Amino acid sequence: MRKLMEYIKNNRKLIEFIEDNKDMLIKVAAVAAVVVVAFFVFASKADKEDQIVVKDSVTAAEADDSAGEIIFVDIGGEVNTPMVAELKAGSRVGDVIEAAGGLTEKADISEINRAAFVEDGEKIFVPALISTEENGISESRETPVYSDGKININTADSQELQELNGVGPATAEKIIDYREENGRFASIDDLKDVSGIGDKSFEKIKDKIKV
Repeated sequence: MRKLMEYIKNNRKLIEFIEDNKDMLIKVAAVAAVVVVAFFVFASKADKEDQIVVKDSVTAAEADDSAGEIIFVDIGGEVNTPMVAELKAGSRVGDVIEAAGGLTEKADISEINRAAFVEDGEKIFVPALISTEENGISESRETPVYSDGKININTADSQELQELNGVGPATAEKIIDYREENGRFASIDDLKDVSGIGDKSFEKIKDKIKV
């Protein structure tokens, strides 16, 4: 009973204290609430900034990896040093020519786009100019020579097929093997059935071939 009376007495004092200091307690509670809200706001902002930094770091790392990728391009014809050039991804035809020591005096670049990007495994052939003594005019060589300037994929040999942009010795042999196993190509689109010739490669050469 005594403990109960003491408890009531103590609670009464607490209630009186609260009533006497109500304004002050409200202010303290308000300040505490502001502090708590501010803490969570700044904590959330810091977490977002950390995420942005991490994301930027990953993106930069990916860009560095891409910039460091190496490709190989086969260049021949009228260049000073025919070779398989080793270059960085994103290089252009002009970079390949430069790596091969530049063009010879006989080079015909009328149909060479030096600003075009090159891909890994691509072949570039720079043709030569030939002189026609009868009229003294220099003409571009057609290699191989066809009346319409196109290569017949049903009759061309390996060397002729390699004159096509992006077609190397291995791909030329695949074309010939396919032809021997399946017969003549019915249309130029059938060339995409040959292993190693996808849509990208076909788009580069479709205007240079015929059946």
